[in-house]
Amino acid sequence: MTKMVLEEIKQELIAANAVKGEEEFCVGWLGKNASYMRTLRFQQLQPSADALVVCASKLNYYRTKLERSSEARHRAWAERFAALHEKCTVALNEQAEAKWRVAERMGAA
Repeated sequence: MTKMVLEEIKQELIAANAVKGEEEFCVGWLGKNASYMRTLRFQQLQPSADALVVCASKLNYYRTKLERSSEARHRAWAERFAALHEKCTVALNEQAEAKWRVAERMGAA
């Protein structure tokens, strides 16, 4: 689920001309190296909590900036960024819950 969220966010940012492609998204919006998404796909891994948090934070930051604009298209993107932020946060919470639930089952908590 979390990989799909990052793919969706990447595509939305490309559509908004906020990034030119995957490498720029990885570096600028996830705080990771340029090949991060490729590595996730190739090794069938889930994104790190760090990547999700950085992405959610940046989406929220720009949402706030865009909301202040007098242009309707900027406010529309602010709404979209808010929805993407929410999806990112939900994915992060799901990932965290899965981790602590495993710990509970293993008797660690």
